[in-house]
Amino acid sequence: MLWVLWVRPHNLCRVLNVNLLKRAAFVLGGIFLGINLINYFVLGNTGDYLPGGQRMGEWKEAKIREACYPALESPERDPQLPMLTTTEHRVDWRDLTRAKEMTAALNCYLVTHPNAVCERNNRAYIVDYINRYFAKFDEMMSAARRYGEAEMSTVRNLWDSPRNRAINAALVQDTGNGRLIKADFGWTVPAAMKPMLDRYTGTTDNCPRA
Repeated sequence: MLWVLWVRPHNLCRVLNVNLLKRAAFVLGGIFLGINLINYFVLGNTGDYLPGGQRMGEWKEAKIREACYPALESPERDPQLPMLTTTEHRVDWRDLTRAKEMTAALNCYLVTHPNAVCERNNRAYIVDYINRYFAKFDEMMSAARRYGEAEMSTVRNLWDSPRNRAINAALVQDTGNGRLIKADFGWTVPAAMKPMLDRYTGTTDNCPRA
């Protein structure tokens, strides 16, 4: 016996419309996700994903970046920036150059211009750069781990230059006086900063008031 399933035309249209909407939503969701992944991982616009609010401005509008361009003109001439203390290493010259550049920049943002972090746009840019700074250190440590403790020690020593120590001191001070708080970083808090941010939770910033 032949059985025929009869579906009313208006019910069929309803089912088709629902299916089309689901497919459209899936496609749009995929496009949205793809755009954001490209923006974050390929274009490197990680600052776009920082928290908003009264404390955080637009990182692309930060004036501190341009103000610190001179600090990046000849980082190789600064003996207080990261330097290798041994020839027995596997550190790539590109990583060494990047470590110098990032240290020179962040030192300028936090140490040379200690009040820059008080301005909303600058704070957003600096928070994003702090994330990049520690991410580069973690990346180099991860690469060194494959070659043992000696190589890891070399990388740790590299990132322990006078400028790096000045940055660390500035970060302790800025978290202690509320200029940098955990909420500024959102889900991107560097592991190295979690203890100090947790310690000073709830601290009101001491930025100069206009």
